[in-house]
Formats: sequence, C-alpha cells, structure tokens
Amino acid sequence: MSETKVSTNLTEGKLAPALLAFSVPFLLSTLLQTLYGTVDTLTVGNFATTGSVSAVATGAEVLSIFTFLAYGLSNGSTILLGQSIGAKDHKRAAKLVGNTIIDFAVISVVFMLLLLFLYPTALDLLNIPEEAKAEAYRYCKICSFGIPLIVGYNTVGAMLRAMGDSKSPLLFVSIACVINVFGDLFLTGVMGMGAAGVAIATVCAQGVSFIFSLIFIMKRGLGFEFHVSDIRYDGHTTAQIFKVGVPMGLQSILINLSFLFITSIINAMGVTASAAMGIGDKIVNFAFLPQNSIGAALAVVVAQNIGAKKADRAISAVKLGIMFCVPIETVFLLFCQFLPDVLPSLFSNDAEVIHMAGMYMRAYSIDAVLTSLTFCLSGLLNGCGKTTQNMVQNLISTFLGRVPATYLLSRLPNTNLFLIGMAAPASTIMSVIMLGVYIGLGYWKKGLSET
Repeated sequence: MSETKVSTNLTEGKLAPALLAFSVPFLLSTLLQTLYGTVDTLTVGNFATTGSVSAVATGAEVLSIFTFLAYGLSNGSTILLGQSIGAKDHKRAAKLVGNTIIDFAVISVVFMLLLLFLYPTALDLLNIPEEAKAEAYRYCKICSFGIPLIVGYNTVGAMLRAMGDSKSPLLFVSIACVINVFGDLFLTGVMGMGAAGVAIATVCAQGVSFIFSLIFIMKRGLGFEFHVSDIRYDGHTTAQIFKVGVPMGLQSILINLSFLFITSIINAMGVTASAAMGIGDKIVNFAFLPQNSIGAALAVVVAQNIGAKKADRAISAVKLGIMFCVPIETVFLLFCQFLPDVLPSLFSNDAEVIHMAGMYMRAYSIDAVLTSLTFCLSGLLNGCGKTTQNMVQNLISTFLGRVPATYLLSRLPNTNLFLIGMAAPASTIMSVIMLGVYIGLGYWKKGLSET
C-alpha cells in the first residue's frame, strides 16, 4: 500500500485549534450514531406495531453488548497505533495494522456465532413480552450477520482516528445513516416488514459503509508503508491490543448494566417517575456529547504525544479539553437550575412528568459539569494505555457509589427525583478524587517507555 499522507500530526503546532478540529467530527459522529438508533425506533413506532417497537428496543440492547466490546477492542488498536505514529515508528505501526486485521477478522466471526447462539437466552432474560418475541428473534438473527460489518467498520475507524483523521469516519457514519433512513422507510414503511425491515436496513447500511471505508483506505493509504506481508498474527501484539482494549469494552458493558439497575429502582416508584427519568436521560445524553467527544479525541492526542515523548503537551491537551467542556456544561447546568421544565416539556404534555423530569435534570446537570473533568482525565489515562486503572476507578464509583446511593435515596421518606439524581454527582466526585490522586502522584507515567 502506498505511503500517501492521510495522517494528522497532533504532536506539533498550535494545540487548541488542532484539538477542536479533531474533536468536532467525533461530536458529529456520536450525534449521528445516537440519531441512527432513534430513527429505527421512530420508524417502527409509526409504521409497525407496539410489539415491533419492543422487539427493536430489546434486540438493540442485546446487540449493543457486542457493539461495545468491538468498539472497546478497536480502541486498543487506536491507542497503540497512535503511540507508534507519534514516535514515528512506522514499522511497528504496520505490524499493529496487520495484526489488527487478523485479530478482528477472527473476532468478527466469533461475535457473530455467539450472538446467533445466545440471543434467544438473552431475550428471555430481558423478559421480552410474548407478543414481541418472534419479531425480536428475527431482528437479532438478521443483525447477527451484520456483526462482522460492525467490527470491520470499527477497525477501519480505529486506524484512521489513530492517524489523527476523525473526518473520514464521520463520512462513513453519514453514509450509513442516509442508507439506514431510506432503508427503514422502504422496508418497514412501504413493505411492512416491521422489525425485520429495520434489521435488514441496518445491516445493509453497515455493509455499504464498511465497503466504502475499505475502498477509501486502499485508495488513500495509511500514511506509512504497508504491504500484504505485514498482515500476519503475532501473539505479543495481540496481547498488547487486548490489554488496552478489553478494559474499555468491559467498562462500557458494566456501566450500561448499572444503568439498567438504576432504571429498575426508579421504575419501582411508578410510571410517572419512570417516564420522567426516561425523558431526563434522553436530554442528558445529548448534553454529555461534547465531553464524550473531547474525551475520545484526547485519548488519540495523548497517545500520539506519549509516543513522541511529549508528556507536557499531553497534559496541556487535557487542560484544554477541560477548558472547552466545563463552560459548555456550566451553561447547561444554569439552564436546568433556572428553567428546569423547558426541555422536558418538549417530550411530554403531562405536567407531573415534566416537573419530575425537571427535578431529575437539576441534579444530573451538576453531574455534567463534574464529568467534564472525569472524561478528560480518563482521556489521559486511556491515551497512555492505562485503561485497566481507568476501568477500576469507574466501576468503583459506579457500583460502590452511584448504584447503592440511588437505592438508598429512593428509600427515603418523601424522596424525589432530585434527591435520587444527586447520586450521580456524588459518585462522580469519587471518580474525580481517585483520578486526581492517581494522576497527581504521577502513576500515569509509569511504564510508558515500554509501550
């Protein structure tokens, strides 16, 4: 493969413009991916039955487990490849790319077979309603065959992001979204295929996007010499990728599992509280997009600069990330404190639901400011390859902080969603302290010369 320059050097030049230019496509990609799933639900909600809606919603939960694992594992390649590019070690970079191709080809087949084998049991454990079971089975079976496409897309995206190219993955996501929307409308809206139509549209969209990404990277090159002979398995390299990537994938799965626990706790308070939390979560998810995107971008910026042995520049990037995120989330905080009912009123006409959602968001908006710190500090650890340490602190704050605090606050006499929502910022403070101590004492620098 040619040595066409497609990478962006994030180790030199003005840092603030580079970080912003690299982060914005991350933000737009995440936004499109969030809307991607929303379109599926909207389509079956308008053109199919309630059972179809339940089938898609529950089937997507099962599929997300494999998606999170694939994304986490691909991030292992992103970070290691970013460090190699920062160090200008193109021989190691080629070795990582070649090994990644082998690893993820195998992983894609394993994940596909696991989903085909496990989805009936998983759906039963999620108490899928009987009237939605048949459609949910069809949805998961069809999506199973799209797993290699999801893994493949994440692999190509990981390579490009490691090289400082966040715009091309945005293009691939955009293509997938457009195809998915038209596929949903035709197969479900016109052909009346229900959940199966949505699944087919999703797989086709992923397939076209993956093929387009392959053609793109073959035409443009990687920015360094890469040959077919570089595509070979190396146990040590695979172990390095898994060491960095597995904690990121497991963390995503376990954190989402904790949200299911919290949902069940609030659901026990009644349908009004459940609806209010659902609305609040949708709004908060959008509010968290900037810091989520900055944190992901920082992992790559830090990786390249650690590879280039520019630890001070990596720290400067993290400080800039915090300076970008905190003001944005502070505006969200102030809006929610003084006008808490405005955004929930866009989602419901029920005065009590709007009021309770407003209380929930008043608490979570505090968390949005605090997590601006944790996302950026986590970006530092992830970029250094310290993903296990990052996972540990996150799971401690979640399962020893947020989950039990939510339960205890829900049991208080005359409790409300503001008090329950305060479990989130309380647990995030735990994360800030743990990250601050770990980074402040310099543990994040240990072993970097070995990566």
